[in-house]
Amino acid sequence: MTLAQLAESKKRRLLGEKRRIVRFLDKAPQGTLVYSKTVKQNKNYYKWYVSTGRSGKTRVYIPHRNRSLARQLAKKKLCLQRLQDINAELKAIDMYLKNHRDNTDLDTLLRTPAYGTLLFEEGCEMYGTMSEELQEWAHEEYEINPKDPELRNVPTVDGIKVRSKSEALIVMLLSVNHIPYRYECRLDVGGHAYYPDFTIRHPVTGEYFYWEHCGKMGDFKYVIKFLNKFRIYILNGYLPDHNLILTFESENHPFDITIAQDKLREFLICKDPFMCA
Repeated sequence: MTLAQLAESKKRRLLGEKRRIVRFLDKAPQGTLVYSKTVKQNKNYYKWYVSTGRSGKTRVYIPHRNRSLARQLAKKKLCLQRLQDINAELKAIDMYLKNHRDNTDLDTLLRTPAYGTLLFEEGCEMYGTMSEELQEWAHEEYEINPKDPELRNVPTVDGIKVRSKSEALIVMLLSVNHIPYRYECRLDVGGHAYYPDFTIRHPVTGEYFYWEHCGKMGDFKYVIKFLNKFRIYILNGYLPDHNLILTFESENHPFDITIAQDKLREFLICKDPFMCA
């Protein structure tokens, strides 16, 4: 989900909350809740009043038996304050949406092979470079996932083929940032062979990270299979926010470049001003 989509979603939630508050305020008791405090034997004692009139100087005591009125007025006071906050948030969101521009031109440029082949060539100084050892690791032969090779049919800017457009997007960002990786490389976990979507080396430290993109989270069987794998990962020391990168996608919640960028910022140090600004 893009930032603009997140802003639109937040705006809808705020408008819904605002409508509920306005309905409550339409039926709320008249007046404003105020109180006085006395201290006796190191204990605080409160008396509540209804303040009326423009000056607010007229106060009517609320007896204990009418405590429900005090509660309603307290809720009214809270709702009025929350309404101010909501209006301020809505104003900020509207200003962002008015001036926001989707990064479609940049996305299109990076996906265009005529430009991509030049940008990803060695010697393009706009992006950082990786050490010779990491370059060798990235280009060494390795055991790739033998399952359904015909489903690796989506081309990427790196020349390899992957199983989805979302994985192709990840390849593009890894390449742009000169981050060494292997696609569907064998990993032995708990006595079983797994093939994480991406095995990644930190471009500075060489530390290993494993990126699993879960692209069918609307499929019940797929989710159960993922949860079983996830359990084995955790039991063997592959932990989210440590060395395991997880991204998710469903029909209603597509994967996009913003999500991928955020993951790279979170896990990897890079000198690319586009990625790390």
